[in-house]
Amino acid sequence: MSQPVAHSSQTSALTGLRVVITRSASKADGMAVRLRELGAEPIIYPTIAYAPPEDAASLDATLARLAAGDYDWLILTSAQAVKAVAERARSAFNLQDVPFAVAAVGPATAKSCAKLLGVAPTAVPEQFIAEGLAAALGDLTGKKVLLPNADIARPALENYLRAAGAQVDRVVAYRTVTAPDNGVDMARMLAAGDIAAITFTSGSTARAFVEKVGPDALDLIRRTVIACIGPAAADACRAIGLVPQVVAEVFTEEGLIESLIAHMEVRP
Repeated sequence: MSQPVAHSSQTSALTGLRVVITRSASKADGMAVRLRELGAEPIIYPTIAYAPPEDAASLDATLARLAAGDYDWLILTSAQAVKAVAERARSAFNLQDVPFAVAAVGPATAKSCAKLLGVAPTAVPEQFIAEGLAAALGDLTGKKVLLPNADIARPALENYLRAAGAQVDRVVAYRTVTAPDNGVDMARMLAAGDIAAITFTSGSTARAFVEKVGPDALDLIRRTVIACIGPAAADACRAIGLVPQVVAEVFTEEGLIESLIAHMEVRP
């Protein structure tokens, strides 16, 4: 089993436990640092990575329309969406000069907007629930909305925006792909009982985890705590046969970690 980790600045119910981070390698560091502070041993095991659209023509065309003032709202649902828009727009135009409103889902996405786009979002819903985000934008009747997101993004948000009266152009800004192996033999660690908890920050991380671990994944995971960042990720887990024991009430990395700690404090 996991051995206590030296040099931690805090002790918690996670002290000495191995906790798997399944999100992309580019986003794993912050969670890893926090887990180490709490005495845990983070196991970075990226299950997904990001790639440009196979054909960026549609994204470029909609961004050109955005620059021309054709949209009332730009809705960004992740830091990765912000990065994708920034990379495609950087050489073409300055978003700071365009009169439209920006909605960023959650504080991390809002921070990325300020850093990469130089734009302060008008609306920042704390939790990514489709109906809640649509409601936070006010009267959308007749409003033109640009929604750049992942190729595998669920249609729920787009559907709610349309139901609220908006004209929505959804465009693929990036693709979610399975991450390459990073040398961690996850199947072996699970079989040995070396993993205390696995964290999932999206449905795609859960699906890719099972794919990467292999055909015995569901059996190997049964003794391990499954912790999800919110109900959407939890529903995706259940759909593939995983049973979440932890579903964060605050849909952030810190909320996920705090919910995992609370679970570990009271488990038998």
